[in-house]
Amino acid sequence: MLHLTDTPTGRPQPAAPPGTRRLRVAYCPASLRAALAADLVRRAGERHHLLVAVFRHACDRPELPDPLRFNIHPPNGDGPDARVDVHITPDGHQWSGDRPADASSDASAGASEEQAADGPRILRTVPADAAAGTPEAEAWSAADPLALRLALLAGPSDAPPGADVIAEAAVRLALLRADVARFAESPSAALAAAPVAEVHAAVDDDLDTARALALTDALRADPDVPPGARFESLIHLDRTLGLDLAQDIGRLP
Repeated sequence: MLHLTDTPTGRPQPAAPPGTRRLRVAYCPASLRAALAADLVRRAGERHHLLVAVFRHACDRPELPDPLRFNIHPPNGDGPDARVDVHITPDGHQWSGDRPADASSDASAGASEEQAADGPRILRTVPADAAAGTPEAEAWSAADPLALRLALLAGPSDAPPGADVIAEAAVRLALLRADVARFAESPSAALAAAPVAEVHAAVDDDLDTARALALTDALRADPDVPPGARFESLIHLDRTLGLDLAQDIGRLP
């Protein structure tokens, strides 16, 4: 099960409340990092067969233009019709409502919607995006959207990635896509179950995408896994990573 840390308390919790298969997520649409985190929660939750609904909350900055460029799924709407389970906001943008008295307790996690209707059970804060007018903001604007997605997924630092980091991410993405295209020419084989499970476990552990990507790179380069199995595994993992790894299939010289 996907676990997320509640920022105010530092306590990890199951993303979905116990006893339900429904998960409601809200995020600040002005923040790329918040939108990306919400998208990852959706993808991971759906892998666990949860019914995930993602909503936008009002922010005091303009909404991120065309999030589909970053393979971020469109939200279900502008506001949930019931309690939010997970709210994702960038630094400096706080939840506007009241939270349950002890949002992180086991009792609150199992409470009814009426008891927990004041606020989210999990409040997750993400680092701020690159500030307007900075070199980082210019690099974000000029970057390939999925290279920037990869840079944000891979970066452990709270600092916004700059041009050099994004360029490295673009090279990393090109290598992944080129190998997927090459593996696609080999006979198909079953998923590499253990490495795939390790990547999923990293994502489920508080969205540890830096570790998930490192494990993905290790799988890509593992000579003990047949190319056909690496192909099937990487395509499967891309349903969570959202990097369009199949883009170059059929384009090899």
